Amino acid sequence: MTRPHLHLLLPILLLCACTAAGTQPAGGKTANHGLAGPVSYDVSSWGRLLTHWRVNPDGTGEIWRGEGFGKGNGTVRKYRLRMDEAAMRKFTELSEKLRESTSQEIPCTRQITDMPYGAVVWDFPNAKQTYRFDAGCRSPEADAVADRIKIVHDVIDTMATIDAEPYITESPDQH
Repeated sequence: MTRPHLHLLLPILLLCACTAAGTQPAGGKTANHGLAGPVSYDVSSWGRLLTHWRVNPDGTGEIWRGEGFGKGNGTVRKYRLRMDEAAMRKFTELSEKLRESTSQEIPCTRQITDMPYGAVVWDFPNAKQTYRFDAGCRSPEADAVADRIKIVHDVIDTMATIDAEPYITESPDQH
């Protein structure tokens, strides 16, 4: 590499050095689109994965989709995803609102059995927050959180670039 290219690497090296040292802007958010760490979501029914996604602070991630479990063995198709600046800003904003609204226990009463259940996990440096949900446990507060989860999920479905083909397809019942 010639010396003129060094000016291109210097900002990257400085950023890496700050990140490695744990330097973060106020509020615990990194310069990576404001997302301090990965956020993931899982929803299952009868022990079978319906959907999983994970978004990393750099805008990369993956989405897994379970298919055909009611008709036989079923499959889980795993796709890579990428989010541009606009998508990450929207995802970070909505995910943070969801995180804040689930920082305390959400009261609900189990009214419907056999409904999907799952969790949203914010896995930030020095902190991890998990919100577990059961779609059959109802209350105005739980219904409002379910709406927020759907809005965050919709950002991935509508704004993320998801690979056309899965990088792997698994048949969980064939192990």
